[in-house]
Amino acid sequence: MMKEEKVNDVFYVGYEGQPEILILFENPTQKNVLKMWNGYFDTLLDLMCQYESTDNGILQEYYAHEGWYEESPWEIQDLDSAIHLFKSFNVSKVTGEQIENVKNIVPTLPEVAHQISTFLELGKTNGCSVYIEYD
Repeated sequence: MMKEEKVNDVFYVGYEGQPEILILFENPTQKNVLKMWNGYFDTLLDLMCQYESTDNGILQEYYAHEGWYEESPWEIQDLDSAIHLFKSFNVSKVTGEQIENVKNIVPTLPEVAHQISTFLELGKTNGCSVYIEYD
């Protein structure tokens, strides 16, 4: 039986053909995918590196350019800390200079962070491993 694939790609629309990042989890019947333009994901992590510790979790992988950059799909090791990280994204903690280069997408970032944390929570609730796939 083919798995039903449920894809949310609202944050990829308008960026077709550009690098994408997928966050996904699956259970026996369904594969859930959050697909977005890599620019959103990278910018989110980049900004969070300015005020969060990069000693562990997703920010450490991002900062060291490991994790999903080296092996894809890459399993998110600590879902709880990843959920907390994206939930606590706060654009007002970032200085003007850092957001100047990306100001056109800044208004969208809180919603992207919210969608990511919600998606991660859904995976956790379903008792699934959650993966990041980088294309």
